[in-house]
Amino acid sequence: MKYGHKFVGANADFITYFNKEKDKNMDIVGKIAGGHKETVESARNILREGGNAFDAAVAGVFSSLVCEYLYTSAAGGGAMLVYKNNSSPVLVDFFVEAPKIKKNHVSDFKKIVADFGDTKQEFHVGWGSVGVPGILPGLIHIHKKFGTLPFKVLVEQAVEAGKNGSKTSKNQEYLTRVLRPVISSSEEIKKLFLKDGRFLKYGDTFYNKDFSSFLSHFLYEDPETFYINEVCPLFYSALSRGGIISLSDLQNYQTKERKPLSKQYKQHTVFTNPAPSTGGQTILDGLDALVNKKIVGPREIEGALIAANKKAGRGASKIGSTTHLSIIDKENNIASVTTTNGVGCGRMVPGTGIMPNNMLGEEHLNPGGFHEWKKRSRIPSNIAPTVLFKKNAPIVALGSAGSSRIISAILCTLSNLVNNKMDLASAIESPRIHLEGDTLHHEPLDVGGVFPSFKTKKVVSWKEKNMYFGGVNAVGEGLSFGDDRRSGYSC
Repeated sequence: MKYGHKFVGANADFITYFNKEKDKNMDIVGKIAGGHKETVESARNILREGGNAFDAAVAGVFSSLVCEYLYTSAAGGGAMLVYKNNSSPVLVDFFVEAPKIKKNHVSDFKKIVADFGDTKQEFHVGWGSVGVPGILPGLIHIHKKFGTLPFKVLVEQAVEAGKNGSKTSKNQEYLTRVLRPVISSSEEIKKLFLKDGRFLKYGDTFYNKDFSSFLSHFLYEDPETFYINEVCPLFYSALSRGGIISLSDLQNYQTKERKPLSKQYKQHTVFTNPAPSTGGQTILDGLDALVNKKIVGPREIEGALIAANKKAGRGASKIGSTTHLSIIDKENNIASVTTTNGVGCGRMVPGTGIMPNNMLGEEHLNPGGFHEWKKRSRIPSNIAPTVLFKKNAPIVALGSAGSSRIISAILCTLSNLVNNKMDLASAIESPRIHLEGDTLHHEPLDVGGVFPSFKTKKVVSWKEKNMYFGGVNAVGEGLSFGDDRRSGYSC
């Protein structure tokens, strides 16, 4: 089937798996925490249908491509930490890749400014900002290697969500306002976010019928063959306008299975994302500074972040659009998956409803300068799906959204769990601090009326909790919690 025309919709006679009444007790089938209620419910339906954590994660990510449109994309990237019960954890890397770039061939690379309220930040968008996407090959690989249900079952709920709509969360309303310059760069994207001439607000319904039609083909085709022979040429017809990506770059993209980083930490073991990602190692470096601390407070976290950032040579980075989904099933299998689209490239692949990533336009992901990649390389990222073990058994799976805030959010949560012995909800809800360059940011601190004296001279005191400080979504055996900073949801 060739795509010289707009995608056709799904067959109306396709019988959904999910019309039947299922067991309401989620403790029987597992625990889930994610960035949107509909993402979590899609994963829950898969667990109730008898799928495992990896099936549920694939279905949840597909649904997030609709209901968390500004956080992730079918032309974005990600990573999943996989733990099959009684096996060693594996990190599945499907992050965005940079091809070898001829800088003088690059076109459509434009600067925009996003207003975050307290600060304005520059991003680059356009076809020249797009890296080679990995989400679809990654999900196909995960299903093939770890899944149990048919692939079409994992896609179907996202097809329905795009066609019938999903509700806009409070955090999505905020991000729609912040990323308006990106959204408004394309009339096709802008139309998705308009209702009666205004931008979508909390509770409004977001539709993406073109994306529903695009996904519907996965209901009937072999996913791997369909992606290589049909989706890649379709993506290339649009992405080639940037002068960077070739058809072979898309078709030869390889999902990688890597050995996770691991660290012994106060009778626990932490597993997280290894190189070429930088986030996991920086989190472990931060834990090094806390391992001998009995109780950890704001000043201890500051010290850990100073030490970790110095070791990593980290500077300031911008606020990215990312989401995380954590799942544990009844067999104690765990999927911890983070996906991202940067802020998006402000362009749409015609007829698909898909806005690709802008990873080649994110300054902190291109430390050597824009378009200076001399060979094909995975782009380093901060994403850090993580699992915490105790006595050789997993007790918590977690991850976070938030660009460089991923590191501080996970570090704060892990130290709250292990050092401060907090329950899962308290560990996530507790006020966070973050060190960005030479500036320390903190949420309102409950320190008994005594404000801590930080070493950092530049301090920004936020008046309330904010998405700036990440969004940790975590599960344990019988436990789940979604971070309200980014409208997280759990069951």
